[in-house]
Amino acid sequence: MSRPASPASTAGDSGGSPPRAGTADRAAAPPVQQPREPSGGSALTRALAVLVRLMRSKVVRVGFLVAVLVLLAIVLYDQAGTLWHEVQRLSWPVLLLAFVLGLLGLCCNLMVWREMLADLGTRLTVAEAWRIYFIGGLSKYVPGSIWPVLAQAELGADRGIPRSRSALSVVLCYAVMTCSGVVVAAITLPFASARSVAQYFWILLLIPVGVVALSPPVLNRLLRLVLRLAHQDQGQMSVSYKGLARTMAWALVSWAFNGLVIYVLLRHLSGVHQGTLLVSVGAYSLSWAVGLVAPTPAGAGAREAVMIAILHTQTTAGIALTIALVSRALSVVADAATGAAASALVGRRRLRQLRAARRYAGSGPAGS
Repeated sequence: MSRPASPASTAGDSGGSPPRAGTADRAAAPPVQQPREPSGGSALTRALAVLVRLMRSKVVRVGFLVAVLVLLAIVLYDQAGTLWHEVQRLSWPVLLLAFVLGLLGLCCNLMVWREMLADLGTRLTVAEAWRIYFIGGLSKYVPGSIWPVLAQAELGADRGIPRSRSALSVVLCYAVMTCSGVVVAAITLPFASARSVAQYFWILLLIPVGVVALSPPVLNRLLRLVLRLAHQDQGQMSVSYKGLARTMAWALVSWAFNGLVIYVLLRHLSGVHQGTLLVSVGAYSLSWAVGLVAPTPAGAGAREAVMIAILHTQTTAGIALTIALVSRALSVVADAATGAAASALVGRRRLRQLRAARRYAGSGPAGS
């Protein structure tokens, strides 16, 4: 006959082994929530994506170009007699000097891109960089600011440069030139004369903005953002302080040469006034920076409008219009000349390759 279980044994049996602490803790612990990423980056990405779509809109580009060209046509019609008179005053030596200075400025632009590409990991010789930069640069006259990026990426790929690296070097080069152009204008225009301080005081506020935008941490964030939008891996590409210093040095020399183009024309047509050189450098740098972000081929119209507005503070509207149009014409001729030279370099290189291949093919059977 079995005896009933004692209270102690019942308690022991029912208690058995105590529950595992880990199991109880896991059961009692609330689910761990993953920390959310800050929405600032995604909001900025969405805003930039919307801006890119807006700038790529054919309606926006065509509308902006038509508006600018209509305004320019009105000015040309109003100043036609004065324009022709001022153009006739320009001598060939003056035009030749301005053209040479423009060529030197264009070569400095080449060095800006070459140093930026070297900082990202690819060092090219001057001849190789010349071929890629000036042939690809001709595509800036095609509507749409994306074509120079694509052209240089494809030309660089022929030299073994990753397309993403070539494209990023062009984007960062544009960013450096735009920000440095604004900074140069902010340094020169307000101090051209006593009245210029009050007239251009607002542009002084852009100096800290430009300096911050030109810092490697900001440029590297731009680099990562572009790669993220393009769904590309960043890899080891980044902008260093040393590379940025070399790039900025060439950019400043470029602004000096191009500003001298305006100075030579302005001095010949209007004489020397207080602050002429500073106004010339500031007018070119600011108008170039505005033209770069304008949704028109090579900044057509927008660059001229800004230059005329600034030069009009030193001279008449007719002379300002003449300088803007003549400097644009010289710039187009310089682009064509450097592009032709780059094409000749490409043809010469291919000719050497063909000759080497023929010599190799001719010596092959004899040696075998």
